[in-house]
Amino acid sequence: MWFRTFVAWTVRHERWLACAIVAYAVVHCVGRAQREFWFDELFTFYISRLPNLDQIFRAISADGNPPLYYLLAHLSMRLMGETELATRFPAILAFAAGALGTYSFVRRRCGAIPALFALFAVATASAKTYGSEARPYTLLMAFSVLTLVSWQAATEERRSRFFPLAGMALGIAGAIASHHYGIFHVAIPLALGEATRLVRRRKLDLPLYGACVLGASMLIVTAPLMRETNLVLLNYIRESPTFYGRPRIASLESYMLMVNRRLLVVFFALLLLTWPLFSAVSHEPERKGIPAHEVAAAIGLALLVPIMIGITWIATGYYQPRYAIGTTIGIAILLGFAAQRLGRNASHGVSMALLCLVLLSVHYIGADTNALIDRLFRQPQPVAEASGGSVLDSAPGREPIVFASPVFYLPAWWYATPAVRERLYYLSDLSFAIRQKDPLPELSLAANQAIVPSRVEDYRTFLTTHRRFLLYCKGNQGSYCWELDNWIRDRLLSEGWTVRPFVMRDDEALFMVEFPTR
Repeated sequence: MWFRTFVAWTVRHERWLACAIVAYAVVHCVGRAQREFWFDELFTFYISRLPNLDQIFRAISADGNPPLYYLLAHLSMRLMGETELATRFPAILAFAAGALGTYSFVRRRCGAIPALFALFAVATASAKTYGSEARPYTLLMAFSVLTLVSWQAATEERRSRFFPLAGMALGIAGAIASHHYGIFHVAIPLALGEATRLVRRRKLDLPLYGACVLGASMLIVTAPLMRETNLVLLNYIRESPTFYGRPRIASLESYMLMVNRRLLVVFFALLLLTWPLFSAVSHEPERKGIPAHEVAAAIGLALLVPIMIGITWIATGYYQPRYAIGTTIGIAILLGFAAQRLGRNASHGVSMALLCLVLLSVHYIGADTNALIDRLFRQPQPVAEASGGSVLDSAPGREPIVFASPVFYLPAWWYATPAVRERLYYLSDLSFAIRQKDPLPELSLAANQAIVPSRVEDYRTFLTTHRRFLLYCKGNQGSYCWELDNWIRDRLLSEGWTVRPFVMRDDEALFMVEFPTR
């Protein structure tokens, strides 16, 4: 009896609960958004802070993305200042919009609890980490959801479809303007959904197809930028015989980033464990129907991981899990639909979805509370005076400091003190880099030199004029120079240079490099 009361309370306070779930995710994103930039984000920062649009459009091809995120970040930085939070603010808003759009899509066909369940699935998925990164992936997610929600409304019988069709066109154009793979995030679910709908209707929907074509016209703007990116970056990737990011069957593990695994396990475990407790016949209203074409569209999004693996295998030879971020939306929608349709009767799946929400909410709130208490009351760990800060801040002498990795070099240069910054270098040799496992960071650094203020020197020229310098490596777990792009130490050794440990601390190391005198 108490559980029915709790279900009724949840339905009555549905909107407040939806706002609370989104607020929880946004607070997490805002908290993480104030950390230091990492390598890729600094390119977004440098491009977005350029003073005019013409300079921004000239610079973006070297970073590999369409213009929309840079333009939004540019506006955000104008309003909030050139800070980490301001640069990441469009990603935070886009993540919140994507989560709410998922809720809206499920709510239109199902009750309050399945919609909240889908919203919770997005808000707690591992993909939420992109909500605090100054990159366009949550923007891609938000416009994909806008396309789907508008398409859902446009497929209903109504007098005027102007606004839903306009929303579709805007969503498609926005997805394409956010990322070069945006066309697949909207085309695949729409193609599957419309194919299913066409089979059932046996009638073409020309106005809807016209809205799709109108939105897809954004390719006129982004296609030239895509070709320039191919010339600047991706052609080198194709030539690399050992590149680590090749799409492969093992890349299917990307699904682990697209879904809250606890949510899946707890929900389906609860369904099985409570199966005998629910009658096969329910006295409650029958389950609401879910249109087959909407299920097909959600399946299309959920299958983006293998589809993007195949597309990148054919097109670029480079795959990253974030290229299939729309999968998070597809899985969340299917979970909302599952809560409505699974179980022995109309209340079984919905009740277990609500119970799952309660259990996991308690888990996350408890974990966050423990972390807060730990931060407030834990005793500070004693730090030896000689080991405070980075080894860069206490590097002895006046020798140049060469970074082994461009990934660590770019943020280290930006956040270094002026005195340290004057000593920092990265040595570039593209002909050598493209034969390594991960040449992309060095390629990006070289391609963006027009806007990146940090110092990049030619490898051979630097060695000719410097016979003694320090080499900085950063790794983890007691291993130095472990990154895929940390090849310079081994190269120096193979060319006869003396490389000996100089300062070792935690996961950082400085090596003294000298040309042998014989």
